[in-house]
Amino acid sequence: MSLELIQPLGGPSSWQEVLDEKGEGLHHIAFQVSGTAEKAQVLAERDIPLLHQGGDPRTGQFTYFDARASLGIIVETLEGYK
Repeated sequence: MSLELIQPLGGPSSWQEVLDEKGEGLHHIAFQVSGTAEKAQVLAERDIPLLHQGGDPRTGQFTYFDARASLGIIVETLEGYK
């Protein structure tokens, strides 16, 4: 288990959006996965859209999914990170 502390530094982002809506607190939970594209398709079919993603597929990719309507939180997948 790891804990990541994130501080938005200005400009639009999902981190700033949640901070503005709810104040300080839990932003998302993350899961190590393989097959991010397939996971994104399954989540989209369940009305959990892809919010944003980044990283480098060669060294590690993160993807955020907006599950706030159904789960009350954002879900992150991590693929390729060691």
